Amino acid sequence: MGMSRKEINFRRLLGQCESLALENPKMDWRLEKYITALGPILEELQSIPNKPKKDSMTEYIRRVEFLKGLMETNKLSSPSEKVVAVQLLSHAPAATSETITKEIHQKSTSQFVQELRDQLFQTDKGSEEGLRQRKQTLSSDGDLDALLKYHHSMQEKIADDMLSLTRNLKEQSMIASAIIKKDIKTVEKSTSLAEQNMSQLKVESERLEMHRKKANKCWVFLVVLMVILIFLFTVLFMRAFKKRK
Repeated sequence: MGMSRKEINFRRLLGQCESLALENPKMDWRLEKYITALGPILEELQSIPNKPKKDSMTEYIRRVEFLKGLMETNKLSSPSEKVVAVQLLSHAPAATSETITKEIHQKSTSQFVQELRDQLFQTDKGSEEGLRQRKQTLSSDGDLDALLKYHHSMQEKIADDMLSLTRNLKEQSMIASAIIKKDIKTVEKSTSLAEQNMSQLKVESERLEMHRKKANKCWVFLVVLMVILIFLFTVLFMRAFKKRK
């Protein structure tokens, strides 16, 4: 059975979104609208009679989730947050083996890293200008120490922000992983219970079949016995009738 019209339209829209994301990783408002429209169409695909195969549906979901994650990553304000978020996308289930998906991820990563470098360079330049202004007011003895301390504090602040963001993302990933493991255990428990019920149902079916066969045998014996009794009764009746005659 071929693909439905809705699945063909969905694949076209998905391919167009991936092409636009590859050309413009920053994502304009038009691309965001397209990616947002993929969700409802994907839900409709799961409910139509001629729905895609399980493997195809899983691939569609992963590719759509990857684009949504990339869209949310672009909305982050800090370049350091973008770098960490896009790295987590590479280890998420949405990072499929599709060539275009890998290219989008690599290009986005390079862009976010470049933004982070530009920010660090601007911070360094701003720090140097501020320190130069302070140099005019500070005494010559403590000027070098103040410069070094200020520059070092700015670098520590940036590092602390990145570590804090990484820690938060790690905690969220651990929570999500725990929820998924719990759901998997629930599914496994339900599957085991269903298998037990099936085995019990099979045993009961076999037992019922045995009872049915025994009942059939009893009816056969009963009919044979009735035939024999009728035959004997007929013979006795005929003999008795002859004697009277």
